[in-house]
Amino acid sequence: MYYEWTWISAKTGYGKYDEGMALLSKKPIARVQQFLTSKTDDYENWKTRRILGIQPEGSSDWFFTVHMGWWNDEEEPFVDQWKCIQETLKDPKYREGTIWLMGDFNSQDDVRGEGYDLVLKSGWKDTYLLAEEKDDGITVAEEIDGWREADGRSKAAKNEKRLDYIFCNTQEEVRASNVICNGKNAPVVSDHYGVMITV
Repeated sequence: MYYEWTWISAKTGYGKYDEGMALLSKKPIARVQQFLTSKTDDYENWKTRRILGIQPEGSSDWFFTVHMGWWNDEEEPFVDQWKCIQETLKDPKYREGTIWLMGDFNSQDDVRGEGYDLVLKSGWKDTYLLAEEKDDGITVAEEIDGWREADGRSKAAKNEKRLDYIFCNTQEEVRASNVICNGKNAPVVSDHYGVMITV
């Protein structure tokens, strides 16, 4: 199979990993955009956050991959990064079609008044909720870095979580939403599982 792809470097993880964002497309990629969503722009700071987007050839839709900070982070809170995304995506060039936001939002769907609720309140649709067919949606099955009690998370933060989403800014017909690379539906490749939708 042939794919076009694009990638950006974002930060150094664990002092040695070149962590970035990538998007692959079966259609040729017509346009690429990337921008900073965190206040910090330091490659050596693990809290640096970027967003990467593509517009495939022949489509008016934009597809963005994101990696958000935590709600209660004093230096780089979720709410500031979300404001940055919202302001940037007001640009008319992104508004011709549907905007898809995909990735690790570091926000539990069952915790009220935090990141997940803010995204929905901003008018975005959770494709998992729109899907006619779906599984349990769990994308993290155990304790992972950033979500341990020692890192300041509440004892209420359960091991199984839905932290990874595909949001869209229009009401779409989603046939199915499935978690992949979770050991049941393809091998595990990360501490976060993937989300796949059929539209």
